[in-house]
Amino acid sequence: MLAYLDALCAALLARDTKEIDRLGRHPLARALPRTVREEVLAIRRVGPGSLRAPIETLRHYHRTAHLFGIARDPASAGDQMELPLPARAS
Repeated sequence: MLAYLDALCAALLARDTKEIDRLGRHPLARALPRTVREEVLAIRRVGPGSLRAPIETLRHYHRTAHLFGIARDPASAGDQMELPLPARAS
């Protein structure tokens, strides 16, 4: 699923209509949330001249990567992200 989403995001960002059509016919396309499917159709309709970004698709990719444990959220890294406080001068 993650490889499919990666390919879909790349096709949407490149405005590659042939690839968007091919990925839209893929069986995994039926598993996409409605907001993502609508966004894919909207970007496909406007074509390569659009400046619209595939925000919902990128969000879905990001959430899916977190579910699979592939991406880590820096905010949840815990002690690894803490910086030492400077010592007080007495």
